[in-house]
Amino acid sequence: MATPPTPTPAETARTFVQAVVWGEHHVVWDMLSSEAQRVVMTIATGRGMPEPLAARLRGGTATTAELDQFRGDLVNGFRADLLGVDVDTLEYDVDEGLFEPGTARVVLVVPVPDPRLGAGLPAASLELHQEGDTWHVERLIPRLAK
Repeated sequence: MATPPTPTPAETARTFVQAVVWGEHHVVWDMLSSEAQRVVMTIATGRGMPEPLAARLRGGTATTAELDQFRGDLVNGFRADLLGVDVDTLEYDVDEGLFEPGTARVVLVVPVPDPRLGAGLPAASLELHQEGDTWHVERLIPRLAK
């Protein structure tokens, strides 16, 4: 049986956005790069997460309830960043290798109803990093004012 092709940065971005929308918090976490996961944990402890809980989450010994709560809160944060964006109509514009090889920026663009009005509006961007042959999300940068 043939190995399925590696998802492109645009496909990875689309899968990530859909996982956020559908609340697939384990998928969202797994799609984050190892550096992004580290940053998330640093932010969480900086905002008051007890260090013993953070240690359990990092070490893989957290309870299912703790894991679900933490990752659910993370997804809700990403949802807030995409608030007001019609994710069903998004277009995914890719700039690969923008900073260095193995990196990509995917701009999430909301198309305008009439092409005579110009190009679509950037709603957010995802910075991706390639780990092995898999693209992972490094960060989500919202662009629309809330």
